[in-house]
Amino acid sequence: MRGKSGIIFLVFFLSLYSCTAQQPGSDFYEGLKKKRENRQAEAAARFSKALNSRNTFAASAAAAELMNLRHGGTVIPAAAMAKIRRNASGSWAQAFEAVKDIPADREKALVLFFSGGRDRFRDDAALYTLEEWRRAADNDAADSPFSEAENAAIDGRRAAALSRYGEALIFFRIALRDSPELFLQYPDLLADLGRTFQYATGGSEGADLFLEWEKTLPPDENHIRFLLFFYAGRITHYRGGKSAELFARALPLAPENENEQADACIWYILDSALAAGPAAAISQLEAYASRWHNDSYFADIMDKLARELVLRRQWGDLLRVFSLIRDWPGTAAHYAWIIGRAIEAELFSPAEIRRAEEIIPVAAVIDETLSQAYIRTAYNAGMLSLYYRATSAAALGEPLFSFPTTRPPAGGRESEAMQFLLGFFRHNAAEFAARYVREAESSLSPDELRRLAEAYGAAGQYQQSMRLVSLYTKQEGYRLVRKDLELSHPRPYRDMVERYAAETGLEPALLFGLIRTESAFDQNAVSRAGAAGLTQLMPATAEEAAARLRRQGGPDYTGSSSINLRDPAANIHIGASYLAFLNERMGDPLLALLAYNGGMNRVRRWLAASAGTLPPDLFLETVDYAETRDYGRRVIAAAAVYRELYYK
Repeated sequence: MRGKSGIIFLVFFLSLYSCTAQQPGSDFYEGLKKKRENRQAEAAARFSKALNSRNTFAASAAAAELMNLRHGGTVIPAAAMAKIRRNASGSWAQAFEAVKDIPADREKALVLFFSGGRDRFRDDAALYTLEEWRRAADNDAADSPFSEAENAAIDGRRAAALSRYGEALIFFRIALRDSPELFLQYPDLLADLGRTFQYATGGSEGADLFLEWEKTLPPDENHIRFLLFFYAGRITHYRGGKSAELFARALPLAPENENEQADACIWYILDSALAAGPAAAISQLEAYASRWHNDSYFADIMDKLARELVLRRQWGDLLRVFSLIRDWPGTAAHYAWIIGRAIEAELFSPAEIRRAEEIIPVAAVIDETLSQAYIRTAYNAGMLSLYYRATSAAALGEPLFSFPTTRPPAGGRESEAMQFLLGFFRHNAAEFAARYVREAESSLSPDELRRLAEAYGAAGQYQQSMRLVSLYTKQEGYRLVRKDLELSHPRPYRDMVERYAAETGLEPALLFGLIRTESAFDQNAVSRAGAAGLTQLMPATAEEAAARLRRQGGPDYTGSSSINLRDPAANIHIGASYLAFLNERMGDPLLALLAYNGGMNRVRRWLAASAGTLPPDLFLETVDYAETRDYGRRVIAAAAVYRELYYK
């Protein structure tokens, strides 16, 4: 999601001074610091100097910042504005041209305002166009080349782009009253209207309107017809109505080059069916599984379906689903692991065993049992599902990873973009880098992304480092090297973690996995619920755990005031003690983790509801809260990586 500044490539407008990449100076980065301190005039002076940088990325980003300051009322030096206008190209050139031509070519401006996707009005160029024109018109409706409906639609788009759907609906109602044809003329505007009806109204008004519009379309308007069915379906689904038929009508009209749109239709169809029970979901799965484009898109639906089947002990249906999705390795790994473990736990009937042998014949597997054959299927899916890779590796006695013998390529000559991005870290401005890195990351090589991940790690921004590693390691054909995993699973606070893990009888790998999952090693992290610090302790839980620790002869972390949960030592010690307490009470590390996230009493209720007949790893699949199921998997998977890298 782009911010109002930092649009690197969309404002790539300054002429190149030479073919040789140039290191940017400090002016741009210092300007960001001044802006953060609300010293806007000094920031403008710094950004004005940065316009002269021979690094075109630094110069263009400085121009974007100057325009944003100008919109906020800061006076920009005339020479800087003249330079921006003189050297503008790309989106900025279109913006300046649109401002000039609005009175003469209103259609050209409307295309700019109503096209380009939901983030269009977060782009500096489009924002500048709109604000500059309105400043010139002095907000006088008599001087406006646009109608009241067109102006309202423009304001509605901007509000919707910022997720202010209630505000957007007010503007869109004006446009609908006077010029409803605008929405059928501009598909992106229609999509904004669909989202607005979905999130800002409580009834079927939007769906009814869209279906009425659909009846008026000529036969060849497939894209608009798709949007009308699709958003009518989303509005209906959001209200809990019957939406599957609408998505089924939208699916064949989905744009051929936008696979995500087709997958979204199938997702909604499956989700609607699952609400009616597993049998309905499996029936729809038989019709649509072969039409998926990206199986990770359906991970949540398939997880919910697996939960229902395991909870009901419908092993035959689990086999049926596996046979439908076995060509999708990521999803198949999930189901193959459950089947293998259920066979191992002797939960299958003889008839179900025979069916399982038909799907994966034991004769085709050398020296392995039927359960191991299914577990190996999960293992062979590789890194598509780290949790099932880790659990299957442990079950089979296989390595979690196999690294190539060659080292990753050494960093070559830095490109101009990389010099600009690494400049944030070289000039002690790492906190401002994220939005610029996101703009550039799709064009960077794995080696360049790894270098940025290293820079983030060195700056203590571990979450950003982990995100970049996840990004480049998922590229098709990429082979993991050890350095990738060391970056994605770092060990800050190592002395404290290992010390308190030993004192409380925990594996350090498990404690590292918990901290990585809870806070990504941000000692200042605070959740919406109020959980704080590295191990994300709720204040009341921390007080109880600290009192228990004190009674056992440990330090007194309360003193005369409340516990400082942002103190790494106190937080890790109390968090480790609490996890050890849960482990003792629950009798299993996985159950302890589930209790850490979902609460001990709630986990006990879930255990009672499952009749206590499942081993902990299969019980995990039945947990009622998707968040808690995912939490258990993430911590166990992270712990497995730490164990393999550092403690094996």
